[in-house]
This record gives sequence, C-alpha cells and structure tokens, in this order.
Amino acid sequence: MHIRRAGYVFLLLFLFLSFHSVLVSAAQSDASRFNITKRYLYVQPGQTVGGIVKALYPDDEASWPDIAKRLIIANPHAFENGNVNKMISGSRIEIPRLETYAATDKLVRLEVVGNVTQKRGTTFAIDGHKKRRDLNKNSSVYVGDRLFTGADGFMNIKMIDDARIDLRCNSEMLIEHYKMVQDGNTSVIRLFKGSLHKVTGKIGKNITDRYELRTPVATVGVRGTEYSLRVLQSHGCDGSIDVNTDGMFVKVEKGEIDLSNGAGDTSLQPGTAMLVASNKTGPIAVKVKEGVFEALKPKPVETPTLPVESISPEPVMPPPEPEDKGTSWWWILLGVLVLAAA
Repeated sequence: MHIRRAGYVFLLLFLFLSFHSVLVSAAQSDASRFNITKRYLYVQPGQTVGGIVKALYPDDEASWPDIAKRLIIANPHAFENGNVNKMISGSRIEIPRLETYAATDKLVRLEVVGNVTQKRGTTFAIDGHKKRRDLNKNSSVYVGDRLFTGADGFMNIKMIDDARIDLRCNSEMLIEHYKMVQDGNTSVIRLFKGSLHKVTGKIGKNITDRYELRTPVATVGVRGTEYSLRVLQSHGCDGSIDVNTDGMFVKVEKGEIDLSNGAGDTSLQPGTAMLVASNKTGPIAVKVKEGVFEALKPKPVETPTLPVESISPEPVMPPPEPEDKGTSWWWILLGVLVLAAA
C-alpha cells in the first residue's frame, strides 16, 4: 500500500513538472514573437507627433527630431491620408524606446567633432560612459564629452565647422549635439559654469541651422558672430576678477546673438555687454570691467621721477687762480743767496 501511494506521488510530481515546462516554453515562445518591452498609447484628439515626443522625452531635446521620425515610420496607420501633421484620434501607436537612442548616441560619440589646439593647466574630459581622459594639445573631443578646466586651466578647441572655442578656467561644458549635414547643421553646447570666448564657424550662418549655447540662466542663439560669456562664476581665477553675482555676463564683439529665458527673447547687437541675473530676468546693459571675461593685463612698471624743484644742482667750483710765476722765481733766488752766505 505504501508503494502504491508513493507511485501516486511520483505520478503527480511528473504531471506538475510536465505542465510547468509547457507553460515556460509557451512564455518563451510568446516572448520571442512579441517585444514585451514595447510601449503603446492611444492618440487623443488634437495630439501631434511633436507634442507626444516632447511630453514623453522632455529632457532629450537633441533627440526629438530622430524620435519623431521613428514614431512616424513605425505607425503609418495613425495618420490621415499619410499626412504626418494629422493624427487619427483613437489610433494605437508604438512609442520608440529611449534605449534605442542611447545606443545610437554611443555610435555618434565615436565621431570626432573637434580638436584641442592649445591648452594650459588642468584640462580633461568625461565621456558618455563616465570615463575620464586628460586633454592635451591635438586631443580629440566627441559628442557627449563633458569638458573641464581647473583653476589654472585653459584650452582652445577647433570644431569641425571651423568654430573656435576658448574654454577658460574653472569651467564645465558639455558637447550635447554637433553635426554637419545638408539643411540640418546642428550645434548644441551646454555651459554649466565658467567662461568662454567663441567664434562661430559654418554652423549658425544659414537660416536652416540650429545653434544653441545653453546655460542655467539663458540660451544663446547666434547669427555668425563672436562673443564672450561668463556664468555662475562669481570668483575670479587665472587672473580674472571677482564679480558680485552668479548670473551671466555676455559681450557681443561681432554679429548678433539672441538671448532666451523665462523673461522672453532679446537680440543683442555688436559692442553691447549685458548681465542676466537669473533665468527669470531679462538682460540689463552694464559696463563690464576689464578682467571679467579674461585675465587682467599686467600694468607697465613706471620709473618714479622727482620734480625739477627737488633736484639739487651740483655745486659749481670756482676756477683755480692763476699761479704768479714771477713771485716763485724771487723765492728761489733768495734761497740760493742764503745758502751761499752760509
């Protein structure tokens, strides 16, 4: 009887294991046929591709055009008569995964977008994989690189479009997006803190180009220009002076720039200097002291001079009196006579 019960137990165990293996196989089969990590949503009335992408990926503005393109390709059924500007309400659409773009970015970061032409002091980069490398003359920089300079640091970078960037001391800058393609040149750089001097290259000269230099205070857009900028750096370094604000100083040397923040948009003309105190205040015209954007120039050493009145003239010696040669001969003759008498 005990043997019979044991047989029933083994039979039940065998059936359970067999059924479990069937379920696992089915699940694996479903996983192979369906991507369970895909995301879907139903289009609401009035929604657009741009609005959906911005809402889902608010912190990845540089990738918005690529994400929108993939969303359109993956969901042709969701557009009225193929018009990408008219989405069909109630359509179920597949949303591109952000990981797809992270993988794409890794490939883009292998492309050189600039080279260090000069450097001084501490200069290094941290790439998209959190790996640090020192930057020296002729070092390459890539999309996704976060560039740093120390208190004594400086580097000049020549970009692929011939733009020039002088990144000065105690600065942190991210090359967020940089590419040159027909009708789609893009330069998006983020200056977290510090100061720089920039001469724009080919990107930013065409109306279809996208050029942005972002800071915590305002975003700068340009139209073929040269400018200097200092942000979140109240303490001077490497010869620059202290300032009494953590806002942003900007000086336009050539061309025009557009400033945009929570207070609105402002265009700055050549020769103007402005202070933007925060991301909610507009620019105020200021007179920028020497040493705000670059090191103070050493003053020439002056040799002290005394006033003419304080200079004592050298004493003038009277000329020597002429010697009376006749008197001298009489004394000689007298001496001879005295010797003869003796």
